[in-house]
Amino acid sequence: MLVPIVWMTRLTDPLKPIKRWADLRRRREVLRRNDRKPHMTPEAARRDHREMLRFMALNAAGGALIGVIVGATLIFLNVGGLWNLLLRAANPVLPVLLVMVPFASLFAAAAAASAILTLPYERKFRKDDEGDGGSA
Repeated sequence: MLVPIVWMTRLTDPLKPIKRWADLRRRREVLRRNDRKPHMTPEAARRDHREMLRFMALNAAGGALIGVIVGATLIFLNVGGLWNLLLRAANPVLPVLLVMVPFASLFAAAAAASAILTLPYERKFRKDDEGDGGSA
């Protein structure tokens, strides 16, 4: 088998496979230990879940309120002649809902997503084994 000269002159690290194996093993060990998971009692976990759900629900409700305000502003500012069309409609409730509901759901979803991204989960719990310097 002919080996190109470029490959022959390339110097490889003889410890590279061992380093790669050790790095993979270290990653697997971190995943197995799951250091990010806090140690809580079942009651503390239930309380924490209730707090998180309440936090997300309040943010979603605030986003829905902002969406309704934006929809109402569009109607009252007569953007695209919307106010005039609603005045001439036989049943104006349906068009108002068709304007308000998408805005409310869009803003509620955006607010809930931002609430999920800003949950203070990592800051709330610190690791128990912080002081032992890590185990090898």
